[in-house]
Amino acid sequence: MAIVIQSDWALGRKQAPTSREAGGVVAQRFEATIDADLDVGDIVELAVLPAYHTVVDAILDTEALGTSVSVDVGIMSGAVGDPDGTRTCGDELFSAEDASAAAVVRASASSAFTIAPAGADRSIGVKVSAAVTAGKKIALTVLMVQ
Repeated sequence: MAIVIQSDWALGRKQAPTSREAGGVVAQRFEATIDADLDVGDIVELAVLPAYHTVVDAILDTEALGTSVSVDVGIMSGAVGDPDGTRTCGDELFSAEDASAAAVVRASASSAFTIAPAGADRSIGVKVSAAVTAGKKIALTVLMVQ
């Protein structure tokens, strides 16, 4: 398992929006093109959940990633942008979501809506269950509130 792809948000080239007042919902569509083949368990560091924010909705949209490919989408361990290969990826937003065909799915697990706020930015990753060839796109729209 390794962090193979880091999006522009994970690398700090783009900034996720933040709510300027309590209760104000903001949205961001994070996307990445897989520019290198992924192996089983590889992680795409896709999105950033800003400090003190929680998720109120999430929509995952992917191209067909390959035969029998599913993805876990959740909070990653470690600091945003850290390429350390020992970082892990949770499944709070999506767990074993089928990505073998092009799909658009909305978060439905209660764990997606109970992510506690934290005092630091956190990465949201996508972990694949099978090999994925380069050239595919993954996107995640996150609606968040402070």
